Amino acid sequence: MAPTRRRKFEASFKLKVVKFAKEHNNCAAARQYGVTEKMVRDWKANEDALKSMPSSKCALRRSTPHWSELEKHVADMVHEHRQNGYVVTRNKIRMFALQWGKSNPDHSKGFKATVSWCTRFMERHNLVLRQKTKIAQKLPADLDGKTVIKSFKKRGISNSLDGMEDDFLWQDEGEAKAEATPSDSELDPYDDCLTN
Repeated sequence: MAPTRRRKFEASFKLKVVKFAKEHNNCAAARQYGVTEKMVRDWKANEDALKSMPSSKCALRRSTPHWSELEKHVADMVHEHRQNGYVVTRNKIRMFALQWGKSNPDHSKGFKATVSWCTRFMERHNLVLRQKTKIAQKLPADLDGKTVIKSFKKRGISNSLDGMEDDFLWQDEGEAKAEATPSDSELDPYDDCLTN
């Protein structure tokens, strides 16, 4: 049996179902709109919140954190560690939040440092796990364009599309072009020039 996909409903749809349920009953509204009766009961209980939110919004999530004091201290810790060049991971954030919560129970009642809390915390404070590096590769001052082109040609990278530069890819300036002798050609059975 295929797993059922979670559906989401906009606030305008939920209010329409609530209105229908008030006129008829919860069971009839559930049948009419293809939702469960529990959803209808929950939406009726949250009708005021549904009316106050935008009609296209689906979830009743809160925009402010429950533990604002705790999050302020955790954010300060993250910024301080980053300024000192220390790596900050999700586990470090969660462990610090738990320790701070245990030492300040009046500001962290019911707090659990879950993975989803950490994700929402990072989104609220615009934090990412990428490290800002201070070391950057700098090119030497005496590096000019000819040297770069020459190094590309040595590695077989040509910018000519007609193949004119193909003969010079592996040849340095001033190097003499080695001529193939008949003895050399006899040793290389895969040489394209000699198989013609």
